[in-house]
Amino acid sequence: MRKAVVALAMLTLPGAVLAQSPNWNKVDASYLDTDVGVDGVGDLSFDGFRVGGSAAINPDLVVLDNLFVFADFDSVSNDDSGFDLDIDFLSAGIGSYKHLTNTTDLYSTVSFERAKFSGSGQGLSTSASENAWGVGVGLRSMIAPKVEVDAKVDYIAFDEDTFRFSVSAFYHATANLSFGLGYETYGEVQYLDVDSLSATVRYSF
Repeated sequence: MRKAVVALAMLTLPGAVLAQSPNWNKVDASYLDTDVGVDGVGDLSFDGFRVGGSAAINPDLVVLDNLFVFADFDSVSNDDSGFDLDIDFLSAGIGSYKHLTNTTDLYSTVSFERAKFSGSGQGLSTSASENAWGVGVGLRSMIAPKVEVDAKVDYIAFDEDTFRFSVSAFYHATANLSFGLGYETYGEVQYLDVDSLSATVRYSF
């Protein structure tokens, strides 16, 4: 009886934090610090931004439960080499998640992927873009009441097949606002190796 009273008191205390699964309704804004390895040239430093997010699909609108849509857009640039160089990535699609525990979700995605590279300088300009599809699998977990980790790997069917690996950690300052750090790397894309560090502000709803 005493244990039940203590448990009830904890539930009713102001600010009490209960274990919960990750929230799939979110928007992110990130600063990116990106290193790009170019065959025959070496490493170049880029910086830029990412905007994106995801939203759970109302189960009343579809046959399956636990579906979500997502989109992420990255844009980084470099103008230290005498040329203006820009790289954009778009990833958008649909996913499904399964609760492994009260605090951990296993998820998979199917996505449309687009990569665009452009450069200009000294009266010259060039650009190239490529579209592809991708599939991915990941794990999101609230490893502590205010700390979330997310790790994911994607296979992307560009002309040269590649894998994208990402990992991030977020601190949830409030129920809606969180701050995170992340790392993402692509295998070779259009003869480029792309590695990014990110600092993110997230709003969950």
